[in-house]
Amino acid sequence: MSPKQKLQNRYLPEDVIVEILARVPVKNLLRFKCVCTRWRKLILSPWFVSLHLNRSIFNPTRHSILVPSRCGNQSVSLDPVTFSPIQNFNQAHSFAQRVMYVGSINGLLCIRGDSPDCISIWNPSTRLFKKLPLGRHYSPINISFGFGWDPIANDYKVIKIGYQSNLENGQIKTWAEVWSANSDSWREIKVERNFFLCRNVYDVFVKGFAHWLVKDGLKSNIKPLVASFDMNTEVLQLVPVPEHLIGKPSALFCMNWKETFALAGCVSREPTKIYQVWTMESGSVGKEPWSKKFTFELDVDFYCFLYNVNGKLLLNRHGDVILYDVETRETKTIVTQWMVRVQYHVESLVSIKGFNPLGKDAKKME
Repeated sequence: MSPKQKLQNRYLPEDVIVEILARVPVKNLLRFKCVCTRWRKLILSPWFVSLHLNRSIFNPTRHSILVPSRCGNQSVSLDPVTFSPIQNFNQAHSFAQRVMYVGSINGLLCIRGDSPDCISIWNPSTRLFKKLPLGRHYSPINISFGFGWDPIANDYKVIKIGYQSNLENGQIKTWAEVWSANSDSWREIKVERNFFLCRNVYDVFVKGFAHWLVKDGLKSNIKPLVASFDMNTEVLQLVPVPEHLIGKPSALFCMNWKETFALAGCVSREPTKIYQVWTMESGSVGKEPWSKKFTFELDVDFYCFLYNVNGKLLLNRHGDVILYDVETRETKTIVTQWMVRVQYHVESLVSIKGFNPLGKDAKKME
């Protein structure tokens, strides 16, 4: 065997190297970029970033629950099964003094800062971020944000919805606009019907739709509605909630139930609190889409519900944060502090146009 053949035999085939690297954590891949030019180009290539993301989605060790601290100047990642701390992200304070999570998709986290128009997109794994430009509309109050992904165009989008009240006639005017990562600009969204917002960030993103629980804008009609925004067609539609959840002592809670948008409502409070869960069938926005899935009992009020993770409910019970499985009826105490707007996060190399380093560690990773 010639010296050249011996040298070639020392190296693994290209496809084997790719399969190995696709299973490596992001932190290590960022260091491996320095091994050689070939590896750097590979790790930064869009098709490898997509491959690595797909591997991470099916690898539970690459998943975490991101929690903003109570003081708002750092984030903490928790194991999604045990809820034990994994890592602190001290760079989060660079966005603003206080932050709120809007949403997390494919490893990207959308963050809202102190002011309504202070919106950034951050990848906690790579420490890269982008502050979004100012939108066309501005309102210090009565404004809500949503974060989503259009898989057809591979475009990450932020939708902003707000309304303005007219004190003279008591009517409101609802407006909406969407920012696209591909165009790095805001576009006006047509709103067919005025409505009130119930929260300052959207409730659930699932299968290309961002959903809000809202109320009809007519003073004569205060029935709850679901506002659904299609990230691909950029159409905003309103859907009536199930009749069984209206006109009763009900409180409503939106959730992602096994990759399906769902509404849970309290239909009875005495002698025990009874809740029903209704799911919205895919492709049925604008029609009568609801299907009742199950009923469960729970001795807490809906204002104690914080979030849902993997179909389980995260809620506050007498000062303790617990995880409640509505199928098995099992409960598990997590921590003894109030957690707000946690996000399920998947580690990834995904980036968008205009990303910049955040913090000293990120500059080392370039």
